[in-house]
Amino acid sequence: MQSSEHNPQPRRRSRWWLPILILVLAGAAAAGLIVTKPRPVPVKVGERAWLVSTVTVGRGTFVPGVTLFGKAESLWSSQLTAGLSADVVDVLAIEGDQVAVGDVLVRLDERDARLQLAQREAELAQAVARVASEMQRHESNVEALPRERQLLVLARNEVERLRDLVRKKVGAQSQLDTARQASERQAIAFTERQQAVDDHASRLAEVEAARARAEALRDQAVLELERCRITAPFNGRIADVVVSPGKRVRAGDALLSLYDTDAMIVRAQVPSRYLPVVRRALGGGEPLRAHGEVDGIVLSARLRSLAGDASSAAGGMDGLFDIAATTGPAVEQGRFVSLELSLPAADDLIALPHEALYGADRVYLVDADSRMRGHRVERIGELRTEDGNTRLLVRAPDIDDGAEVVTTQLPNALDGLLVRSKRAG
Repeated sequence: MQSSEHNPQPRRRSRWWLPILILVLAGAAAAGLIVTKPRPVPVKVGERAWLVSTVTVGRGTFVPGVTLFGKAESLWSSQLTAGLSADVVDVLAIEGDQVAVGDVLVRLDERDARLQLAQREAELAQAVARVASEMQRHESNVEALPRERQLLVLARNEVERLRDLVRKKVGAQSQLDTARQASERQAIAFTERQQAVDDHASRLAEVEAARARAEALRDQAVLELERCRITAPFNGRIADVVVSPGKRVRAGDALLSLYDTDAMIVRAQVPSRYLPVVRRALGGGEPLRAHGEVDGIVLSARLRSLAGDASSAAGGMDGLFDIAATTGPAVEQGRFVSLELSLPAADDLIALPHEALYGADRVYLVDADSRMRGHRVERIGELRTEDGNTRLLVRAPDIDDGAEVVTTQLPNALDGLLVRSKRAG
């Protein structure tokens, strides 16, 4: 029994070194891996050269063009209103109709106006009759005045004759008194006739004034009758109609609005950088032409003037362009129009692709070390090429002919950036 209890202890003591051996072998393997790992080869980083397209600078004389965006409008737009209170009888035009000068657009009820006209014509006829009566009266007074004077002389002679008879006591005193009364009555009649002749000028002026007033009232009644027919003041197009048959309108109420199609213009803003050239051309009487297209309608225009009012927030001034001709119907008011304005020809200009411009006035050249160098330029306008594309026209006195201008837009463009250039196709 004792020998069986003591046998397992020597077996457990004989394996204590096995974990230690495993750890030693693992450490040796790790050390070998560390010692034998590959050494990294250092990489030499070089400066990157960006691939860009370039064009060669060449100067020339060009006619600069400027693309403008504007709106068609008419110089004359009118809102026609009622001239009197009346009912609308008929509306002969609707929105969008093309009308000619004198066309009747709206008819108002004429009955009240015709009655008023008849009354005024009667008053005028009465005034004319008074003038004629005054003229006849004056002619009669002028004709009768010498006779009244002669009768006065006869009456006074009769008084003198009877007075002599009374003094000689061969005539009656009653006859003398009767003759004196007749003489006095004839003197009064002569005086009244003379006064009537003298007052003719003032009476004639009074009746003439009454006739003139009656004529004015008659003419006003004629105007009131004419105002019952609302006509087009010019060749135009109806923009809006705000009445309908049967509506009662008062004097001053709006009826419809229209604009003159013979006075159409395009109002487009000319950028500030082109204003000096435009002002010089207008001041020198040089015509500035433009052409554009809207809805397939090709139009030609001429700059007539710059607007008289400039907003402080605007980037230029509005130019007013007369529409000289179109290949189709008239352009409607309010339509947006794109115009190509031709500026006066200028020399010493450089034509560049739009991609060459950085910002508003900066381009980059490629120097002898293949590095980009920035230069400022002055934008003069645009040039439309035969293939329908456009080039940017700039003036840059400090750029030499033959220089290479970068035409690739780089997001990290800056002075000194290394590039590899290729000529743009």
